[in-house]
Amino acid sequence: MLIGLITLALVLGSGAIAQGQLPSLPASGNSAFSTPNGVRRHGEYETASIRSPLDRKELFEVTSPTIFNRDSVPEGLLPVEVRAEEVNERLWRVFYRIYTSQQVPTVTIATLSNQPIVQISDDQSSRPIRLVTVTEPDADFNSKTLDELAQEWQTILQDEVIRFRQLGTPEVIIQRIWQALQILLGLLLVSAVIWFLRRRLTRRQQTLESLYQTQLAAITASTSLETSAEEVPPKPTAPPERMAGEEPEASAMANMRSQFLTTVQHQFSVQRQLDVNRFLKWALFWVFILMWYVGIARIVAIVPLLMRWSLYVWATPLAFIALWFGISLAIRISSSLIDRLTLSWKTSPYLPLGESQRIALRTTTISNALKGLTTSVLVIVGIIWTLSLFNIPTGSILAGGAVIGLAVSFGSQSLVKDLVNGCLILIEDQFAVGDVVQIGEKSGLVENLNLRVTQLRNSEGQLITIPNSNITDVSNLTRLWSRVDFSIVVAYENDPKQVFSVLRQVCEQLYSEPEWRDRMPERPTVLGIDDLSHTGMLVRVWLKTAPMQQWIVGREFRLRVRQAFETNNIQIGKPQSINYNTSLEDATFHN
Repeated sequence: MLIGLITLALVLGSGAIAQGQLPSLPASGNSAFSTPNGVRRHGEYETASIRSPLDRKELFEVTSPTIFNRDSVPEGLLPVEVRAEEVNERLWRVFYRIYTSQQVPTVTIATLSNQPIVQISDDQSSRPIRLVTVTEPDADFNSKTLDELAQEWQTILQDEVIRFRQLGTPEVIIQRIWQALQILLGLLLVSAVIWFLRRRLTRRQQTLESLYQTQLAAITASTSLETSAEEVPPKPTAPPERMAGEEPEASAMANMRSQFLTTVQHQFSVQRQLDVNRFLKWALFWVFILMWYVGIARIVAIVPLLMRWSLYVWATPLAFIALWFGISLAIRISSSLIDRLTLSWKTSPYLPLGESQRIALRTTTISNALKGLTTSVLVIVGIIWTLSLFNIPTGSILAGGAVIGLAVSFGSQSLVKDLVNGCLILIEDQFAVGDVVQIGEKSGLVENLNLRVTQLRNSEGQLITIPNSNITDVSNLTRLWSRVDFSIVVAYENDPKQVFSVLRQVCEQLYSEPEWRDRMPERPTVLGIDDLSHTGMLVRVWLKTAPMQQWIVGREFRLRVRQAFETNNIQIGKPQSINYNTSLEDATFHN
């Protein structure tokens, strides 16, 4: 926007733009087929309107031969716009004198150089004022004789003089001003009602926003619960009493998902009420604008001193209001569509509970970003159309803005890459604030994330800032669930079956305690022997945990394994060593 405003100021403050870029064309090459504003070309003739000084209403048209090149007007020809301007100026002078006249001026027809002229006489001058000369092009274009066209113009001008005289009387002026005051009073009363309604809607909006934030906080709190049963792999066969004990857990998971979807639906219901509330405020705003516009246009149309601007009031301002009403309506429709798409994304039945919870938390950010993007695009389009509406050369502004934007883009390539990659990270949900990630050789807790940089806090408390453009490979250690990859080397002297039995006992004991079971969505799995080496047998155990719980669960499990191995006399693997002994004689000989 700043670049656009600067470019606009440069364009309006300069002269002709970029004419030196087309040296092969003559300076008047385009004027051969162009016409000034208000001039209409009809083959060999051009016409321009004669308008009433009272309300700019078109009275009739004057005609002149077509002039293709106005930089070189043939001798004896008068451009039609110059002729129309002269007639309009004479009408202004005559109608201004009507205010001081005691009688209604008379419009007559006279002859000058064998051409009829329409003139007006009043009591303030001894010589009639010539208004317009009826020429052969006028008669030819209107398919009438000179006398017939002169009488027609005389009638039109006489009626206009009478109308202007009637509207200029003090009684009519006072009556019209009183009507204008009544309209203005009505506008003020309706504006007070609209202000009251908008105030009530604002209070209701604050209540709904508070409820919406409460429900959003409930969704945020639910992300710390267990993941859904759909994410849990098939469990190993267990005794009947254990399997029976799992049914309440599956039922609890189903209830959690049902409660989450219910909360999302309630949140969307509140969001819809907010949308309806905002729509009503928006509608009241535009009713206010339209009401004042129609009221002012009506006042301008009935007050004689203001009637001259009535044509302008109903022209460009009406198009301006209609344009921005359409832009505003398009913004609201796009925002509503984005909200519906995000709702269908959040409540998809094919997503697990944990994924739905993460999506529910970031859809607000994504939807706001999309709404901001669509709003920016529509506003820019509206600004361009507005400039075209006021006859400002948008092509030159767009060209200048493109050049400046290209220059800025070359100087900020890394910034653009950061923003683009930041958008992709946000949309794809590669990681979020609160996740523990590893980006290249750096790892830590995501403390801050925006479209430009990502900030990590490592185990030493260092804050690491990484530009988003440098993020290529990301390892998310806390996405939906985590895992403790426990491996230990035991000596060959131990019985493998005894080692497996001890590890399973430790796993079952840890999983059976409520404190630790809440942190583990499923039982730990003893995988077996993964490697044999000179140090011993490598035994591996997997413990699936809730996000961010793998470290505390891992530390507790290692402590219990250490105590269990000591109790069952299980030896840890050690590197094998071989000692070579030689006799004393061999040692003496070598010495």
